[in-house]
Amino acid sequence: MKRRNFLLASSGLAGSSLFAPLVRAAQPCPPPQVSVSGGNSVATACPTSTSTLSVLAASMPVGSWTQISVSNQNAMVGVGTQSGSMIHYCNSMPWNPVSKAIEVLAMDHNYGRLRYVRYLESSNQFALMADDVGLGGMTQHGYDHVDVNPYTGDLYYRQYSVNSGTIKCFRKAQSSVSTFTALPGLASNNGVEQAAIGSCWWSGSFAGGGAQGSLIIFNSGNALGNANDGQIGAYNPLTNGWFFNKPAMSPYYGSGATYHSVIEYSRAKNVAVYGGGNVASNKLWRLNADGSYTTMPNVPTGKGVGMQRGNLVADPVSGNFLLLSAGQLWELNPTGAGTWTQLSGSRTPPAGVGRPDAPAGVISTAIADYGVIAYITQSSPSGGTFYIYKHA
Repeated sequence: MKRRNFLLASSGLAGSSLFAPLVRAAQPCPPPQVSVSGGNSVATACPTSTSTLSVLAASMPVGSWTQISVSNQNAMVGVGTQSGSMIHYCNSMPWNPVSKAIEVLAMDHNYGRLRYVRYLESSNQFALMADDVGLGGMTQHGYDHVDVNPYTGDLYYRQYSVNSGTIKCFRKAQSSVSTFTALPGLASNNGVEQAAIGSCWWSGSFAGGGAQGSLIIFNSGNALGNANDGQIGAYNPLTNGWFFNKPAMSPYYGSGATYHSVIEYSRAKNVAVYGGGNVASNKLWRLNADGSYTTMPNVPTGKGVGMQRGNLVADPVSGNFLLLSAGQLWELNPTGAGTWTQLSGSRTPPAGVGRPDAPAGVISTAIADYGVIAYITQSSPSGGTFYIYKHA
Protein backbone atom coordinates (compact mmCIF):
# COMPACT_ATOMS: atom_id res chain seq x y z
CA MET A 1 0.00 0.00 0.00
CA LYS A 2 1.30 3.42 -0.87
CA ARG A 3 1.88 5.80 1.98
CA ARG A 4 -0.74 8.48 2.52
CA ASN A 5 0.48 11.88 1.54
CA PHE A 6 0.06 14.88 3.79
CA LEU A 7 0.54 18.53 3.01
CA LEU A 8 1.84 20.45 6.02
CA ALA A 9 1.66 24.21 5.81
CA SER A 10 3.92 25.85 8.35
CA SER A 11 4.82 29.34 9.51
CA GLY A 12 7.89 30.07 11.60
CA LEU A 13 7.61 30.89 15.30
CA ALA A 14 10.40 31.40 17.77
CA GLY A 15 11.45 27.99 19.06
CA SER A 16 8.58 26.13 17.39
CA SER A 17 6.57 25.52 14.23
CA LEU A 18 2.88 26.15 13.69
CA PHE A 19 1.26 23.47 11.58
CA ALA A 20 -2.13 23.43 9.91
CA PRO A 21 -2.21 20.02 8.21
CA LEU A 22 -4.31 19.54 5.10
CA VAL A 23 -5.00 15.83 4.60
CA ARG A 24 -5.38 14.58 1.04
CA ALA A 25 -8.15 12.19 0.17
CA ALA A 26 -7.43 8.85 1.80
CA GLN A 27 -6.37 5.96 -0.38
CA PRO A 28 -8.26 2.73 0.28
CA CYS A 29 -6.77 0.15 2.63
CA PRO A 30 -5.67 -3.21 1.25
CA PRO A 31 -7.71 -6.30 2.10
CA PRO A 32 -7.01 -7.78 5.55
CA GLN A 33 -5.11 -10.73 4.01
CA VAL A 34 -2.90 -10.66 0.92
CA SER A 35 -1.17 -13.56 -0.87
CA VAL A 36 2.60 -13.79 -1.01
CA SER A 37 4.98 -16.17 -2.77
CA GLY A 38 4.62 -19.81 -1.84
CA GLY A 39 0.85 -19.65 -1.43
CA ASN A 40 1.01 -18.09 2.03
CA SER A 41 -0.83 -15.01 3.17
CA VAL A 42 0.02 -12.19 5.57
CA ALA A 43 -2.11 -9.73 7.52
CA THR A 44 -2.16 -6.10 6.51
CA ALA A 45 -3.25 -3.04 8.41
CA CYS A 46 -4.06 0.62 7.89
CA PRO A 47 -2.90 3.37 10.21
CA THR A 48 -5.35 3.76 13.10
CA SER A 49 -5.44 7.56 12.89
CA THR A 50 -4.67 10.30 10.41
CA SER A 51 -5.69 13.14 12.69
CA THR A 52 -3.73 16.37 12.99
CA LEU A 53 -2.63 15.36 16.49
CA SER A 54 -1.46 11.86 15.58
CA VAL A 55 0.33 12.88 12.37
CA LEU A 56 2.26 15.69 14.01
CA ALA A 57 3.11 13.63 17.09
CA ALA A 58 4.49 10.85 14.89
CA SER A 59 6.62 13.33 12.91
CA MET A 60 8.24 14.99 15.94
CA PRO A 61 11.77 14.15 17.04
CA VAL A 62 12.32 13.48 20.73
CA GLY A 63 12.92 16.68 22.68
CA SER A 64 10.92 18.95 20.39
CA TRP A 65 7.85 21.21 20.52
CA THR A 66 5.20 21.79 17.86
CA GLN A 67 2.30 24.23 17.83
CA ILE A 68 -1.07 23.09 16.53
CA SER A 69 -3.56 25.57 15.12
CA VAL A 70 -7.04 24.98 16.62
CA SER A 71 -9.29 27.54 14.99
CA ASN A 72 -12.04 27.73 17.65
CA GLN A 73 -9.89 27.61 20.81
CA ASN A 74 -10.43 31.27 21.70
CA ALA A 75 -14.19 30.99 21.26
CA MET A 76 -14.47 27.81 23.33
CA VAL A 77 -11.84 28.31 26.06
CA GLY A 78 -11.45 32.10 26.22
CA VAL A 79 -14.76 32.47 28.06
CA GLY A 80 -15.53 34.55 31.15
CA THR A 81 -16.00 38.15 32.21
CA GLN A 82 -13.18 38.35 34.78
CA SER A 83 -9.96 36.91 33.34
CA GLY A 84 -11.54 35.96 30.03
CA SER A 85 -10.36 32.37 30.37
CA MET A 86 -11.98 29.24 31.79
CA ILE A 87 -8.63 27.58 32.60
CA HIS A 88 -6.63 30.17 34.55
CA TYR A 89 -6.68 28.18 37.83
CA CYS A 90 -5.94 24.69 36.54
CA ASN A 91 -3.09 22.18 36.47
CA SER A 92 -3.79 19.17 34.26
CA MET A 93 -6.81 17.99 32.30
CA PRO A 94 -7.10 14.31 31.34
CA TRP A 95 -6.87 12.58 27.99
CA ASN A 96 -9.80 10.25 27.37
CA PRO A 97 -8.48 7.24 25.41
CA VAL A 98 -12.01 5.99 24.74
CA SER A 99 -13.46 9.16 23.22
CA LYS A 100 -10.06 10.39 21.95
CA ALA A 101 -10.53 13.77 23.58
CA ILE A 102 -9.07 16.12 26.18
CA GLU A 103 -11.69 16.64 28.87
CA VAL A 104 -11.89 20.17 30.34
CA LEU A 105 -14.13 21.09 33.29
CA ALA A 106 -13.47 24.59 34.61
CA MET A 107 -14.70 28.18 34.81
CA ASP A 108 -13.64 31.81 35.11
CA HIS A 109 -14.15 33.78 38.35
CA ASN A 110 -17.83 34.41 39.08
CA TYR A 111 -18.99 32.59 35.94
CA GLY A 112 -21.81 31.04 37.93
CA ARG A 113 -21.64 27.54 36.45
CA LEU A 114 -19.15 24.78 35.72
CA ARG A 115 -18.38 24.69 31.99
CA TYR A 116 -17.50 21.49 30.10
CA VAL A 117 -15.62 21.47 26.80
CA ARG A 118 -13.63 18.84 24.95
CA TYR A 119 -10.77 18.98 22.50
CA LEU A 120 -11.71 16.37 19.88
CA GLU A 121 -8.84 14.63 18.13
CA SER A 122 -11.05 13.66 15.19
CA SER A 123 -11.83 17.24 14.18
CA ASN A 124 -8.93 19.16 15.75
CA GLN A 125 -11.56 21.40 17.35
CA PHE A 126 -12.96 22.17 20.77
CA ALA A 127 -16.61 21.28 21.36
CA LEU A 128 -18.95 22.64 24.02
CA MET A 129 -20.53 19.71 25.85
CA ALA A 130 -22.38 21.82 28.43
CA ASP A 131 -22.12 25.43 29.55
CA ASP A 132 -23.52 24.29 32.90
CA VAL A 133 -23.14 20.69 34.10
CA GLY A 134 -25.39 21.37 37.09
CA LEU A 135 -22.88 21.12 39.95
CA GLY A 136 -23.57 24.51 41.52
CA GLY A 137 -22.97 28.19 40.94
CA MET A 138 -20.05 28.80 43.28
CA THR A 139 -16.71 29.62 41.72
CA GLN A 140 -15.06 26.24 41.16
CA HIS A 141 -12.12 26.38 38.81
CA GLY A 142 -10.85 23.15 37.33
CA TYR A 143 -7.80 23.10 39.64
CA ASP A 144 -6.43 19.53 39.69
CA HIS A 145 -9.90 18.02 40.09
CA VAL A 146 -10.66 16.32 36.74
CA ASP A 147 -9.81 12.69 35.92
CA VAL A 148 -10.71 9.88 33.52
CA ASN A 149 -10.98 6.14 34.14
CA PRO A 150 -9.01 4.98 31.09
CA TYR A 151 -10.66 1.55 31.14
CA THR A 152 -14.17 2.94 30.61
CA GLY A 153 -13.82 6.57 29.53
CA ASP A 154 -15.89 7.68 32.55
CA LEU A 155 -15.14 11.23 33.72
CA TYR A 156 -14.64 12.09 37.41
CA TYR A 157 -14.76 15.48 39.13
CA ARG A 158 -13.92 16.52 42.68
CA GLN A 159 -16.32 19.32 43.66
CA TYR A 160 -15.19 22.50 45.39
CA SER A 161 -15.81 22.50 49.17
CA VAL A 162 -14.19 23.94 52.28
CA ASN A 163 -14.31 22.40 55.77
CA SER A 164 -17.58 20.54 55.14
CA GLY A 165 -16.24 17.29 56.61
CA THR A 166 -16.84 15.44 53.35
CA ILE A 167 -14.88 15.40 50.10
CA LYS A 168 -17.45 15.16 47.30
CA CYS A 169 -16.78 13.61 43.90
CA PHE A 170 -18.98 13.02 40.85
CA ARG A 171 -18.91 10.68 37.87
CA LYS A 172 -20.10 11.12 34.28
CA ALA A 173 -20.47 7.83 32.42
CA GLN A 174 -18.84 7.66 29.00
CA SER A 175 -22.30 7.02 27.51
CA SER A 176 -23.65 10.28 28.94
CA VAL A 177 -23.15 13.69 27.36
CA SER A 178 -22.97 15.77 30.53
CA THR A 179 -24.89 14.12 33.40
CA PHE A 180 -22.89 13.75 36.62
CA THR A 181 -23.90 11.53 39.53
CA ALA A 182 -22.50 11.68 43.06
CA LEU A 183 -20.09 9.12 44.49
CA PRO A 184 -20.19 8.19 48.18
CA GLY A 185 -18.50 10.92 50.20
CA LEU A 186 -14.96 10.62 51.56
CA ALA A 187 -14.66 11.78 55.17
CA SER A 188 -12.05 14.53 55.36
CA ASN A 189 -9.42 14.10 58.04
CA ASN A 190 -10.34 16.16 61.14
CA GLY A 191 -13.40 17.35 59.22
CA VAL A 192 -11.26 19.72 57.19
CA GLU A 193 -10.71 19.93 53.44
CA GLN A 194 -9.79 22.78 51.13
CA ALA A 195 -11.22 24.32 47.98
CA ALA A 196 -8.42 23.31 45.63
CA ILE A 197 -6.69 20.00 46.31
CA GLY A 198 -5.31 17.21 44.10
CA SER A 199 -6.84 14.22 42.33
CA CYS A 200 -5.61 11.70 39.76
CA TRP A 201 -6.50 8.31 38.30
CA TRP A 202 -4.12 5.56 39.40
CA SER A 203 -4.52 3.04 36.56
CA GLY A 204 -2.03 0.43 37.78
CA SER A 205 -2.00 -1.77 40.85
CA PHE A 206 -2.49 -0.08 44.22
CA ALA A 207 -2.85 -1.61 47.68
CA GLY A 208 -6.46 -2.77 47.98
CA GLY A 209 -7.45 -1.43 44.56
CA GLY A 210 -9.29 -3.17 41.73
CA ALA A 211 -8.77 -4.09 38.09
CA GLN A 212 -9.74 -0.62 36.79
CA GLY A 213 -7.44 1.26 39.13
CA SER A 214 -8.42 3.95 41.61
CA LEU A 215 -9.43 7.58 41.90
CA ILE A 216 -6.86 9.12 44.26
CA ILE A 217 -7.45 12.26 46.33
CA PHE A 218 -4.72 14.30 48.03
CA ASN A 219 -6.28 16.54 50.68
CA SER A 220 -3.74 19.16 51.68
CA GLY A 221 -6.51 21.10 53.36
CA ASN A 222 -6.27 19.21 56.66
CA ALA A 223 -2.71 20.45 57.25
CA LEU A 224 -1.79 22.35 60.42
CA GLY A 225 1.97 22.23 60.08
CA ASN A 226 2.50 19.00 62.03
CA ALA A 227 3.23 15.30 61.53
CA ASN A 228 -0.43 14.50 60.68
CA ASP A 229 -0.58 16.80 57.66
CA GLY A 230 -1.94 15.47 54.38
CA GLN A 231 -4.65 12.89 53.61
CA ILE A 232 -4.74 10.33 50.79
CA GLY A 233 -8.01 8.67 49.83
CA ALA A 234 -8.59 6.00 47.16
CA TYR A 235 -11.87 4.98 45.46
CA ASN A 236 -12.57 1.72 43.60
CA PRO A 237 -15.06 2.20 40.72
CA LEU A 238 -15.92 -1.51 40.68
CA THR A 239 -17.19 -1.46 44.28
CA ASN A 240 -18.30 2.20 44.29
CA GLY A 241 -16.49 2.68 47.59
CA TRP A 242 -13.51 4.35 49.24
CA PHE A 243 -11.11 1.63 50.41
CA PHE A 244 -8.14 3.73 51.51
CA ASN A 245 -8.21 6.79 53.79
CA LYS A 246 -4.93 7.67 55.47
CA PRO A 247 -3.69 10.83 57.24
CA ALA A 248 -0.10 11.96 57.84
CA MET A 249 0.87 11.50 54.19
CA SER A 250 2.62 14.89 53.81
CA PRO A 251 4.00 15.63 57.28
CA TYR A 252 4.80 19.27 58.06
CA TYR A 253 3.19 20.38 54.82
CA GLY A 254 2.36 23.77 56.37
CA SER A 255 -0.58 25.74 57.73
CA GLY A 256 -2.83 28.57 56.62
CA ALA A 257 -3.57 28.70 52.89
CA THR A 258 -3.31 24.93 52.38
CA TYR A 259 -4.84 24.82 48.91
CA HIS A 260 -3.84 24.83 45.20
CA SER A 261 -2.04 21.51 45.66
CA VAL A 262 -1.75 18.78 42.99
CA ILE A 263 -1.23 15.05 42.54
CA GLU A 264 -0.12 13.48 39.26
CA TYR A 265 0.22 9.78 38.41
CA SER A 266 2.89 8.06 36.31
CA ARG A 267 1.65 4.84 34.71
CA ALA A 268 5.12 3.94 33.48
CA LYS A 269 6.49 3.94 37.04
CA ASN A 270 3.24 3.22 38.90
CA VAL A 271 3.76 6.05 41.37
CA ALA A 272 2.19 9.45 41.97
CA VAL A 273 3.85 12.69 43.02
CA TYR A 274 1.90 15.19 45.11
CA GLY A 275 2.22 18.41 47.08
CA GLY A 276 2.75 22.03 46.12
CA GLY A 277 0.25 24.83 46.57
CA ASN A 278 0.19 28.16 48.33
CA VAL A 279 2.07 27.31 51.54
CA ALA A 280 4.15 24.42 50.19
CA SER A 281 4.99 25.35 46.61
CA ASN A 282 8.44 23.75 46.88
CA LYS A 283 7.42 20.50 48.62
CA LEU A 284 6.61 17.15 46.98
CA TRP A 285 6.07 13.57 48.10
CA ARG A 286 5.84 10.27 46.17
CA LEU A 287 2.89 7.93 46.72
CA ASN A 288 3.93 4.29 46.33
CA ALA A 289 1.83 1.32 45.21
CA ASP A 290 1.78 -0.14 48.71
CA GLY A 291 0.17 3.03 50.11
CA SER A 292 3.34 4.39 51.68
CA TYR A 293 4.99 7.72 50.85
CA THR A 294 8.52 8.91 50.14
CA THR A 295 9.68 12.51 50.49
CA MET A 296 10.95 13.95 47.22
CA PRO A 297 13.63 16.64 46.90
CA ASN A 298 12.39 20.23 47.01
CA VAL A 299 11.47 21.99 43.79
CA PRO A 300 14.47 23.90 42.37
CA THR A 301 14.99 27.41 43.75
CA GLY A 302 12.80 30.05 42.15
CA LYS A 303 10.30 27.49 40.84
CA GLY A 304 7.02 26.29 42.31
CA VAL A 305 4.30 23.66 41.99
CA GLY A 306 0.56 24.25 42.09
CA MET A 307 -2.04 26.61 40.67
CA GLN A 308 -0.48 29.94 39.60
CA ARG A 309 2.98 28.58 40.45
CA GLY A 310 3.96 25.67 38.25
CA ASN A 311 2.32 23.00 36.11
CA LEU A 312 3.12 19.35 36.94
CA VAL A 313 2.44 16.38 34.63
CA ALA A 314 3.85 12.88 34.09
CA ASP A 315 5.46 12.09 30.76
CA PRO A 316 3.65 9.04 29.34
CA VAL A 317 6.81 7.47 27.87
CA SER A 318 9.62 7.94 30.40
CA GLY A 319 7.32 8.05 33.41
CA ASN A 320 9.21 11.03 34.82
CA PHE A 321 7.43 14.20 35.91
CA LEU A 322 7.73 17.53 34.10
CA LEU A 323 7.41 20.88 35.84
CA LEU A 324 6.69 24.02 33.81
CA SER A 325 7.50 27.01 36.03
CA ALA A 326 9.04 30.48 35.61
CA GLY A 327 9.49 29.92 31.87
CA GLN A 328 11.57 26.78 32.37
CA LEU A 329 10.94 23.04 32.07
CA TRP A 330 12.35 20.71 34.75
CA GLU A 331 12.27 16.90 34.94
CA LEU A 332 11.83 14.99 38.18
CA ASN A 333 12.91 11.36 38.12
CA PRO A 334 10.98 9.97 41.12
CA THR A 335 13.04 6.80 41.41
CA GLY A 336 14.75 6.33 44.76
CA ALA A 337 15.32 9.65 46.51
CA GLY A 338 14.38 11.57 43.34
CA THR A 339 16.47 13.89 41.16
CA TRP A 340 15.75 17.17 39.33
CA THR A 341 17.21 18.10 35.92
CA GLN A 342 16.64 21.32 34.00
CA LEU A 343 15.77 20.75 30.34
CA SER A 344 17.45 22.99 27.78
CA GLY A 345 18.18 23.37 24.08
CA SER A 346 15.31 22.19 21.88
CA ARG A 347 13.42 21.15 25.03
CA THR A 348 13.12 24.75 26.25
CA PRO A 349 9.44 25.77 26.20
CA PRO A 350 8.58 28.26 23.43
CA ALA A 351 7.44 31.66 24.70
CA GLY A 352 3.94 30.95 23.41
CA VAL A 353 3.48 28.13 25.91
CA GLY A 354 3.17 30.77 28.62
CA ARG A 355 4.00 30.76 32.32
CA PRO A 356 1.59 29.29 34.88
CA ASP A 357 3.07 31.67 37.46
CA ALA A 358 2.55 34.83 35.35
CA PRO A 359 -0.35 34.13 35.95
CA ALA A 360 -1.53 32.59 32.73
CA GLY A 361 -4.06 29.87 32.10
CA VAL A 362 -1.95 26.81 31.22
CA ILE A 363 -3.17 23.21 31.35
CA SER A 364 -1.22 20.07 30.48
CA THR A 365 -2.44 16.71 29.21
CA ALA A 366 -0.37 13.53 28.93
CA ILE A 367 -1.48 11.73 25.75
CA ALA A 368 -0.23 8.16 26.06
CA ASP A 369 -1.71 7.16 22.68
CA TYR A 370 0.90 9.28 20.90
CA GLY A 371 3.62 9.67 23.53
CA VAL A 372 3.32 13.45 23.86
CA ILE A 373 2.12 16.09 26.29
CA ALA A 374 -0.27 18.84 25.21
CA TYR A 375 0.04 22.31 26.73
CA ILE A 376 -3.04 24.46 26.19
CA THR A 377 -2.70 28.13 27.14
CA GLN A 378 -5.53 30.66 27.37
CA SER A 379 -4.91 33.81 29.39
CA SER A 380 -7.63 36.00 27.87
CA PRO A 381 -10.43 35.84 25.27
CA SER A 382 -7.80 35.92 22.51
CA GLY A 383 -4.30 34.66 21.86
CA GLY A 384 -4.82 31.05 22.95
CA THR A 385 -2.13 28.52 21.99
CA PHE A 386 -1.93 24.72 21.77
CA TYR A 387 1.48 23.05 21.82
CA ILE A 388 2.59 19.43 21.99
CA TYR A 389 5.94 18.33 23.42
CA LYS A 390 7.64 14.97 22.86
CA HIS A 391 9.89 14.24 25.81
CA ALA A 392 11.01 10.65 25.19
